[in-house]
Amino acid sequence: MASSKVSSNVPIDKIISVQSFETDGKLKLLRGYSGGGFQVNDEFVTGSIILHPREIHTCPVSDASQLSHDLLEPHLNVVKPDMVLIGVGGNPTHLYQPIRDYFKQLAVGVDIMSTSSACRTWNVLLSEGRQVVSCLIAIT
Repeated sequence: MASSKVSSNVPIDKIISVQSFETDGKLKLLRGYSGGGFQVNDEFVTGSIILHPREIHTCPVSDASQLSHDLLEPHLNVVKPDMVLIGVGGNPTHLYQPIRDYFKQLAVGVDIMSTSSACRTWNVLLSEGRQVVSCLIAIT
């Protein structure tokens, strides 16, 4: 079995990468995340963000304790998502039951996970043509 070597001297510019897929050029693909922001297509956005398939918005939260359904509610009328992704920074430390209950009442799926997992999931859902909204807390 071949082993791989990792050099600690080489900086990592992007923590995630995405395989190419055909789009109309307007989809907001996550190309990377680090340094307190996100690489969305060719633009680096500092801080937390809320993504629609074709729009990006700044998000006024920097910590998962600040999350509420009120933050996402205005975005649900724009996209009519079948799924909401929430990236809470590191691994979730509790269930976020009020948020889960809110989306259950709306019959909208919600998945709460680490920001890194949410970034990867976002790109997969876009490649499938899904209607999704994502709130991603920047990792510092």
